[in-house]
Amino acid sequence: MAAFATLPEPADVEIRRTANLALLSALDEERAASEDGLALNLAYFDVRGWGLEDAELAQKEEFELLEKLAGAGWTTDAAEEVLEEHFSDYSELGGFDPGMGAAVYALSAAGATPISSCNGGTIGQSHHSETVPSILFAAGEGFRPELIMEAAGEAGLGVIPNREFAEIFADQVLKFNDFSVRLIAALKASAISPKSGGQ
Repeated sequence: MAAFATLPEPADVEIRRTANLALLSALDEERAASEDGLALNLAYFDVRGWGLEDAELAQKEEFELLEKLAGAGWTTDAAEEVLEEHFSDYSELGGFDPGMGAAVYALSAAGATPISSCNGGTIGQSHHSETVPSILFAAGEGFRPELIMEAAGEAGLGVIPNREFAEIFADQVLKFNDFSVRLIAALKASAISPKSGGQ
């Protein structure tokens, strides 16, 4: 994980990786393409199909925002000013809690269907129903479960089953940005590595 001047408050949660992502089912097309939200997330919007270039842009923007927030104190009035200024213009991260967007983009690039994300109230001053930073997702087209699990393990994230979905979560919200870096790197490496098999 990158070094920041300060860290957000950690979440009190035990990290475990018990999900078998290879068995994760896809969200049906009607729900995945919904423009009216889902029962689980009324603010849901379809983020499937983002590519590596999109994910890299989001990760770079998010890292720069996190550096500013580290200097401002994460949940202070100054941090709120940083967020208001950042999101007053178009942002790749619009629609996501601070600290979560790059990981959502990376999951999408890995063929997942992200359903909801929350930073657990660890950045900014807005109220959150969850206290643990997490992303809920289903499988999708081109799903790469092995790369997601590897990046999650390297970044220190937990991965558990949650009903028909999988949930990736952290005791420290900044681990999600680290996860995005690792997953993007793994996806890029897998795209250029030679195919196995006979010649």
